[in-house]
Amino acid sequence: MSTVSLRPATPDDVAQMLQIEKMSYPEPWNSTQFLEEMNKSYSRVLVLTDDETDEFVAGYIVYWVQVEGVSLHNVAVDVKWRGLGFAKKMLHAMINEAVRDEIPKVILEVRVSNTGAIHLYQQLGFIKTHERQKFYKDGEAALVMELKTSDLSTTIQ
Repeated sequence: MSTVSLRPATPDDVAQMLQIEKMSYPEPWNSTQFLEEMNKSYSRVLVLTDDETDEFVAGYIVYWVQVEGVSLHNVAVDVKWRGLGFAKKMLHAMINEAVRDEIPKVILEVRVSNTGAIHLYQQLGFIKTHERQKFYKDGEAALVMELKTSDLSTTIQ
């Protein structure tokens, strides 16, 4: 793949997003959930696509932008493209929007077993605030993490 960039997702992207979702999560979202998010004014649904054709979805991110905080709801990268910094690129876009709009914090929940994601979030400055026991349908706990945008002097690359 050449270079990639983020753009708003469209209904035409959902099929590829679902393929990535099913490979990434034990409780995957369905097409209705993605489409509903695309219709919410406070929700951002972005896809990472190749710049050459803008047809291949390498990953996506879904988050809510509200006055009190930005809330990450879903992020995933196609298995074939993991380890190339694509998740970090999408997370930077989300964080930069929060900084630019002077939103005080970014919050997320992550499975306690998802050590790779936890490590990435910590690299980006997120701190663990607490756990939510039995958060997921299978009974696994979620780790709640937060990044205060006031701790960032400027947007990140």
